[in-house]
Amino acid sequence: MPRSVPTEDTAPRGEPGDYEEIAVPNKLLTKIGPGHGANQAAIDRADQIVERMKGVYEARLQTELENLLAEYEEMRASKNFNLDDLHDKVHEIRGEAGTFGYDLVSDIGKLLCEMLAPIGEVRPNDDRAIHTHIKAMHTVVAQKVTGAGPEVAKQIVRGLTTIVDQSKA
Repeated sequence: MPRSVPTEDTAPRGEPGDYEEIAVPNKLLTKIGPGHGANQAAIDRADQIVERMKGVYEARLQTELENLLAEYEEMRASKNFNLDDLHDKVHEIRGEAGTFGYDLVSDIGKLLCEMLAPIGEVRPNDDRAIHTHIKAMHTVVAQKVTGAGPEVAKQIVRGLTTIVDQSKA
């Protein structure tokens, strides 16, 4: 997923009565008929498969974060930052992490992706912030902190959010 900077929507807003709501028919529901949809047995099977894969995933996640940290260290040493590649890797990690119960890794990755999106040139504060985010994800996985994490984890996310906000300013 490429980095992108969100643009502000400056389109004029309408006043109530200036527009007409158009109901869009649900064509899929028409095709399959009522009473169909999510099958609880299928959902349960999927949950069981995810649970079985968790051990393999945790080892892979640990390796991916170690590699990401090493790659970023190389970028820092060479002063050649490939932010698109970094963003793509973090985006992929954060997407998978939530599926396997690493919500905190997903939250930290989301913050990092948001921070990376508008950066054109990595300034010293950006460099420290990026490194801190990657180290935080690595530590969460090394300590096997699953779910939203304890209160200290929530404080970490608040602190990283502050870093991102300062980086944007």
